[in-house]
Amino acid sequence: MKPAFHTEAAVATIIAQGPVPEVLLLKRKANPDDPWSGHYAFPGGRRNDDDSSLLDTCIRETYEECGILLSIRNLVKQYPVRQAGNYLNLPVPVTPYLFELPDHPSIRLQKAEISRHEWLGLDYIGNAGNVIERPMSPRCPEILYPCIPATEGFIWGFTYETLMVVIADRYSRIS
Repeated sequence: MKPAFHTEAAVATIIAQGPVPEVLLLKRKANPDDPWSGHYAFPGGRRNDDDSSLLDTCIRETYEECGILLSIRNLVKQYPVRQAGNYLNLPVPVTPYLFELPDHPSIRLQKAEISRHEWLGLDYIGNAGNVIERPMSPRCPEILYPCIPATEGFIWGFTYETLMVVIADRYSRIS
């Protein structure tokens, strides 16, 4: 039996510790049926009936998307629920979870949904000089959004905002 479709979701903000902490970002594969197609995002996704909690959703989705089996012992914090997809008029309540790992885990991408992964230093992301503004929709070129350049695109929207919250909360010393 196929799990029911839920409107709530959870994501994992995974920080690899080191001299400069780095965050894992996944680039979603281009797909005309996916409104977040081609965007950088955290591992995660929508809850299904088999998940006993949103934390279970977060752990399951992270494993499915990038092969990292997260542990409760690495869970640092659950952040408040926030809406993602507002600019598309497709709001989804998303619960972000922060995990800190001692180093980079091995990655096994789910190639059907994810085109690449990238580790970016929080010092780079937290540097206000790296924030630019640009339109994210060709339909509305006059509406500019703050974003951070990545290798093959930009970190913006829910992902950008969540990173700013995490940096302000836990890593303000590096920005």
